[in-house]
Amino acid sequence: MAHCITDFFLQPNSWVTDKKNNLWGSRYLYLHVLITGIVAWLLLANIHLWPQVLLITLTHLLIDGLKVQVEKYLKNTRNIDFRLFITDQVLHITVIIIAWLWIINGWVNWTKMINGLVSNFNIWVRAFGYIFVTSPVGYIIQFLTRKWNTDLAGNDSLPNAGKWIGVLERLLILTMVFIDQFSAIGFLVAAKSILRVTDKPDKPTSDPTMGRPFSSRKHTEYVLIGTFLSVGIAIFTGLVINALLRLNR
Repeated sequence: MAHCITDFFLQPNSWVTDKKNNLWGSRYLYLHVLITGIVAWLLLANIHLWPQVLLITLTHLLIDGLKVQVEKYLKNTRNIDFRLFITDQVLHITVIIIAWLWIINGWVNWTKMINGLVSNFNIWVRAFGYIFVTSPVGYIIQFLTRKWNTDLAGNDSLPNAGKWIGVLERLLILTMVFIDQFSAIGFLVAAKSILRVTDKPDKPTSDPTMGRPFSSRKHTEYVLIGTFLSVGIAIFTGLVINALLRLNR
């Protein structure tokens, strides 16, 4: 809670900008780190936990300082801000976990939990399911629909939007199959269908700049084929995994 409050609610954009411009010389960097330590200590509500708070505070300073320094050095790199944001948050959360284990003296239990997860058949099978319905299934659908894809050349869409929609769709459906919420799958497919009803070309069908006239029927049929393949494979994958898990009981 302290991390979320201080990193996302108590850090104005002006502070972030000043840190990027002045790096280690920014007073807001140190003010932000000080607030982070104070809020963490207040929420822990135990004055004797100052070593853990000190660990969080000092590492927060080091991580944030290095982040803005690397971001300025690699400012022309594509998506560097997003990559550094993820790295920054992962490092902060890792430090918080270490501080938590230190507070509860849970190193032995943590090791037992990791060993239990590594040897858990159910987790590995479900993890395989999630991996399978992302890129592997995407390639399968791409190959199966390739002969119709050329008929839609010239239609505008966001780069890789269809790919990400399909991945997210299959991840949600697989999760719903795992928790036996098949009615929610119907709601998801219906919601997607409603959005597709309003999906019309920005250009008229007679626009000479288009390679060929836009056909709403072809577009709808292509989307339906891809959707049914995506949904069907995700449901089938979930059912097979559920069956394997029942056999392993």
